[in-house]
Amino acid sequence: MASIADLLAKARRRSFVGREKEIQLFENQLTVPDFDFILLYIYGAGGEGKTTLLKHLTEICSEQKVRHLTLDAREVDAHPAAFLEAVRTSLGKSIHAGQDVFEALGQLDGRTVVFVDTYEKISPIDDWIRTDFLPMLPSNMFTVVCGRNAPSVAWLSDAGWKMLMRTVQLRSFSDAESEEYLRRRNLPEEKIKPILDFTHGHPLALSVVADIYEQYPDKNFTPDESPDVVRTLLQLFVRQVPSPMHRAALEVCSIVNLLTESLLAEVMGVEDASELFSWMCGLSFISIGREGLYPHDIAREALCADLKWRHPDWNAELHARSRQYYHRKLKEVSGESQRKVLFDLIFLHRTIPAIKPFFEWQETGSFWVDVANSNDLPVLREIVLHLEGEESLAAFDFWAKHPAAQIWVWRDGRKEANAFVLKINGHELTAEKKLTDPVVQKIMDYQAKNLHLRQGEQTAIFRMWMAKDTHQQVSALQSSIFLSIVQYYFTPGLAVSFLEVVMPEYWKPVMHYGDLSHLSELDFSANGTPFGFYMHDWRVRPPLAWLDLLGKRETGNITDLEAESQQLQVVVLSETEFSESVAEALRHFHNNNQLIQNPLVRAKFVMSAAGGDASDAERVAFLKEKILAVVKEIEESLLDGKYHRVLYRSFVNPVGSQEKTADFLNMSFSTYRRYLSAGTQRVAEILWGWELG
Repeated sequence: MASIADLLAKARRRSFVGREKEIQLFENQLTVPDFDFILLYIYGAGGEGKTTLLKHLTEICSEQKVRHLTLDAREVDAHPAAFLEAVRTSLGKSIHAGQDVFEALGQLDGRTVVFVDTYEKISPIDDWIRTDFLPMLPSNMFTVVCGRNAPSVAWLSDAGWKMLMRTVQLRSFSDAESEEYLRRRNLPEEKIKPILDFTHGHPLALSVVADIYEQYPDKNFTPDESPDVVRTLLQLFVRQVPSPMHRAALEVCSIVNLLTESLLAEVMGVEDASELFSWMCGLSFISIGREGLYPHDIAREALCADLKWRHPDWNAELHARSRQYYHRKLKEVSGESQRKVLFDLIFLHRTIPAIKPFFEWQETGSFWVDVANSNDLPVLREIVLHLEGEESLAAFDFWAKHPAAQIWVWRDGRKEANAFVLKINGHELTAEKKLTDPVVQKIMDYQAKNLHLRQGEQTAIFRMWMAKDTHQQVSALQSSIFLSIVQYYFTPGLAVSFLEVVMPEYWKPVMHYGDLSHLSELDFSANGTPFGFYMHDWRVRPPLAWLDLLGKRETGNITDLEAESQQLQVVVLSETEFSESVAEALRHFHNNNQLIQNPLVRAKFVMSAAGGDASDAERVAFLKEKILAVVKEIEESLLDGKYHRVLYRSFVNPVGSQEKTADFLNMSFSTYRRYLSAGTQRVAEILWGWELG
């Protein structure tokens, strides 16, 4: 009896048409005594059917009992170790724990085909695959690569690979192939000619038309002069889904970067989204990745444009719900997982005019982010000298050996630095009299005069950042650098950040959108080029409140800058002022009218929890809740527990005057006063730690 997998494969073969030359080229490789070539490189624009062809080739392997390994580069970080780990996973039981990947591959008997889909996503390790990975494969292995980009010059200029590689560019179907495809999808003859005029052989467009016809066989298609065929088709499709819930699920998928079932359930407000999720898995323009679903790029654009035009309020609501999901996730993860959540969160802003031009959303792959070592310095010095000149090089040399500075580098597949960020811990420089770098010295002078850092607070100065080939121009590297800097903004204790940019006026729209202020008094020039700094005080608007602000800007809920400024701002208190405010809050714990006047209701630890839009009553409630939590913490402390009864009977559940309280607690008045002072100070110390954290 045939398995479900067999039936699925049969259904796919029945609908597959065209690509005869590519298939014949591949099948010949499976039958010849020795491979004529060892790499088939297939490339073409989005929607031309590369992934569909690759799946068909894997089914040919299955039919002919040829072992094959399949890797989707969307699910692989652009790093040699990550790629090898993906190969290890695909080997399954054919590799033992701890066994070398190449050793395991060498032990496979018979011919083996390695398929790599969406190859453009790992382009940073393209050189490594060409020079290291493929040459180490055994001679009984054949590789098929599918991606959007043509082979690089390095492939084409290599005499060896010229002999051992074949390249194929996929294009739209011919009329004959399009007709055959539509017939196999059971469209009647009278529908085919109008559809051909409408789709011009675009495989994705043909697939979507067939999907629509299966649900609505009476639908008529007419020729359209618009070049954006897919958008028109999708606008038809999303108006004709099984239910409004299905339509909303599609809209959620178009808004977020990667859609999981849990994300869909939360945004849709349902306990079980499995039926909606499964339905989307079967749509022709939805791809299934290891980390979730994602629409074809053209489909995403069309769905988003349609939603924003048709129902802007619902669009804003879906964005808000998605944002809430990511905000919660941010609190639960760290490291690389946090970086991924941040990218998903920033992805929500990709259509905003102030943001879109400053990021490369269709990334061609991720570089490996690392801490620089001494071997990187000659390369980095050359980059700085070439892009910014002698003045910047002198500053780089000074900070490269300074203990307060750190350098992050973006490595390619050959482990070479292609970009870097020079970050300086400004809070570690306060004891230095005069810095060799006048640019940072001006920042330190500004900090001392205007910012008044408190003990334990940190300053991050992003003194330099650049990519080898593009400097600070918008690119995949620049976008990755920005993402790393944003991730650093969530560092506990960070009070203020300074970000250097070349041509500060150019960056004004995106920096202004991101609530970073241009400090014109810190502007300078190097090699005749203007530079400047954008600053943010994270005590005034902490990271979570900052994300809330960006969310409102994202959906257009705040467009008036004056209206933004009217929102309550965090009050920055010195430690002494903070302690005095804590004592005052304890004395008036049951007097809400007094508490609303207390500076603590606008302290960071309250505003972060309550939000800038919270009412007076809500902020007072949060403050009292935090104080009660501290009193409870003191009660459970072996060291401080003795203060609890005094604090509780003096402030939380008071019994009267201090004398009466001391008598109630069976304490001498002097002991009571000493405990009261020490306990109050301990409450202030714990809350101060929360304030700085």
